[in-house]
Amino acid sequence: MNTAKPRILCIDDELVNLKLFEAALAPEGYEVIKATNGKEALEIISEQEVDIVFLDVMMPEMDGYEICRRLKENPLTQHIPIVMVTALSDKESRIRGLEAGANDFLTKPVDRTELLIRTNNLLKIKEFADFLKQHNELLDLEVKKAVEALQKSEKELKKRVKELEEFYDMAIGRELRIKELKEEMESLKEELGKYKKA
Repeated sequence: MNTAKPRILCIDDELVNLKLFEAALAPEGYEVIKATNGKEALEIISEQEVDIVFLDVMMPEMDGYEICRRLKENPLTQHIPIVMVTALSDKESRIRGLEAGANDFLTKPVDRTELLIRTNNLLKIKEFADFLKQHNELLDLEVKKAVEALQKSEKELKKRVKELEEFYDMAIGRELRIKELKEEMESLKEELGKYKKA
């Protein structure tokens, strides 16, 4: 995570709830981005980086479970921590959230202290995840460079072997030619000897 303000995306169809999130988070130095429905949220998150998503479960058209599922299925957003905010406290609802990919839960009415603590903890997790991601990308780059260097060396080695084979073939050819010339000279000497005797 960089030195810019952490971006918190809050998704809720109730404006009063969005204002409560902003009132709690903005004074702590967080940039609060608000969305009132799933379509708007997905558009926002596709256009800019987000560090945490607070997501209301009960919304019209596209509920929180579906939004969560879509974000977690997308390789570009699956690393973002998602906190599902719900008035539902039953076990079944939380299991559905976990199955959709939720990282944490907040129960309405949201307690400000709990909200800030969870936000801080999740940002640390996100920061570590970003570090691992960057580290893996650097490792992949180094591996790619090493593979390319090996492929280049292999290509150069094959070229050198081919040159040596051609040189060897040429040298053998020369030896055979010299041997043939010697045999021709011996034959000419014999012919010349016969001619002299005659």
